[in-house]
Amino acid sequence: MSLYHPKEPIHFQHRNQLLQECLRPDPLPFPIEQEYPIVLAPEGQSYSYCHDFQNQLCSHANLWPRKVINALGQEQFLIGLVGNVATDPRFRGHGHMRSLLTAVEEVAQKNRMQALFLWSDLTSFYQKLGYVSVGQEYHFHFLEPRSGSKAKTAARLVRMDLQGITDELLAQLQKLKPKVSMTLERSLAEFRRMLEIPWISLYVAYETADVVAFALIGKGYDMMGVIHEWGCADAAYLLDLVQYVRKEQELPQCMLLTPGELKPALHQAILAQASAVEAVPMALMKPLAEGKEKELNQLFIWGLDSI
Repeated sequence: MSLYHPKEPIHFQHRNQLLQECLRPDPLPFPIEQEYPIVLAPEGQSYSYCHDFQNQLCSHANLWPRKVINALGQEQFLIGLVGNVATDPRFRGHGHMRSLLTAVEEVAQKNRMQALFLWSDLTSFYQKLGYVSVGQEYHFHFLEPRSGSKAKTAARLVRMDLQGITDELLAQLQKLKPKVSMTLERSLAEFRRMLEIPWISLYVAYETADVVAFALIGKGYDMMGVIHEWGCADAAYLLDLVQYVRKEQELPQCMLLTPGELKPALHQAILAQASAVEAVPMALMKPLAEGKEKELNQLFIWGLDSI
């Protein structure tokens, strides 16, 4: 098969057109490459794998190498995130995507990645390729609070202007996120770049001058109505912020996505205010090395990092 990274403007044009037509058929006010400002950027060409058939772009997949760190911030090993998987409808049913993903897997193994992770509703297709459900996350649903309910804190709740975000604030937000055994390393530059994604909003709770909670909702076409990344100094600040976000966004309900691994007190505080909750697998994963199953199952990947 002919496998290559896009280099020329025409390559990027054809790739973006394929992804737009296959993954975003409904008209949106922004191109799909704006939803993935790192892996689909021209400077991220090495993360993009294109497959030609009969001199035409047939299929595409991203492979994004990411470092896994423990709760102390120490690097553990490397994994690969797979996303933007698409095949031109004219060439479907002939094994092109299976061939492309096999080639991507070989690249990952050569680069000592311990596993591949992806998010897709096509579970049966990926299971045939050796992918399994892994990890756990909770989806807490919040409706209008009971009549007479009031904010539990005196925090000042605001929607931030993403153009004026400082590195100092980004570092504070990173520290507020709940600790998990394993997650992905993210630089402040990467964090800032991800906040360029359309339809993403950042809300912050202040107690005097201190940031005590934050919530990120929306992520382009995905995660609409979902708070997919958050942090707090205390559950009360987070719960006040969730309701503020729901009202400010005029949502009849919103969802808070959390790691399966939370401190019991925090989990119980959130559960007590939620209208419903469900536990679901975090992602689909294909292990590429032996002896990492336990660590890989402990890994939590925040929604902002997924592709």
